[in-house]
Amino acid sequence: MSDRYGLIGKNIGYSKSPKIHEFMAKKFGLDVRYDLFDIEESDISQLFKHMRNGTFKGFNVTVPYKQTVMKYVDILTPKASRIRAVNTIYMKNGKIVGDNTDYDGFLGLLTRNRVNVKDKNVYILGAGGAAKAAYIVLSDLGAKITVVSRQSQGLDPLFQKVTTYKKLNPFDVDIYIQATPIGAYPNVEESVLTKVYVENQTVVDLIYNPMETKIMKYAKLGIGGLYMLIIQALKSEEIWWERKIDITDMLVSELKEVIFK
Repeated sequence: MSDRYGLIGKNIGYSKSPKIHEFMAKKFGLDVRYDLFDIEESDISQLFKHMRNGTFKGFNVTVPYKQTVMKYVDILTPKASRIRAVNTIYMKNGKIVGDNTDYDGFLGLLTRNRVNVKDKNVYILGAGGAAKAAYIVLSDLGAKITVVSRQSQGLDPLFQKVTTYKKLNPFDVDIYIQATPIGAYPNVEESVLTKVYVENQTVVDLIYNPMETKIMKYAKLGIGGLYMLIIQALKSEEIWWERKIDITDMLVSELKEVIFK
């Protein structure tokens, strides 16, 4: 019988996660089934009941539930506690553990693309779970961070400096981190900012489908989120399957093919 995993989220029919995880399981000779759980918030508790009785081995979590699921786990890892969001769930010693591999994914994305953020004015667009992971990574790397949201009140106190889109001055910005779902497939003609805001800046967009979003096209340099998707997925597998995965260029190429074929 297959070991069962899945992705918890809303409006996630576009997700490539099943392709990634089933491809990697086959590579390791594991019998794994990975499903999409496109559910209402009221149904989340049921999935955790099934996990406690052994039906599921682990979950990934995406928008809008990265904070919601925290109340259903028994233990938060130090990383998930700092970020205040969970994207990877597993059982350990009879307890449900909430972890966050978005940290690894975002750090890997910056490292691979040689984006130096130290002492730079970095503006994060959005204030959700992915923005939180980016915020902690950028803090650790010594960036000067501002979070941009529709409103400046009522956001997580993690975000120390906040502004609104209306008050945004592009001349203050060195690098944008685009952490909203705006511009993702199928709404590929949308952009959270117009060209005038980004044409002289670098934009790191956490969206991976399409590979080049509208805001990336507007930017002086646009970097997409595909590598972040791959790394956070592989880091989840390292936790679930208790094995080290070498993230080689060949493996990344294979996964790109799996994702887009």
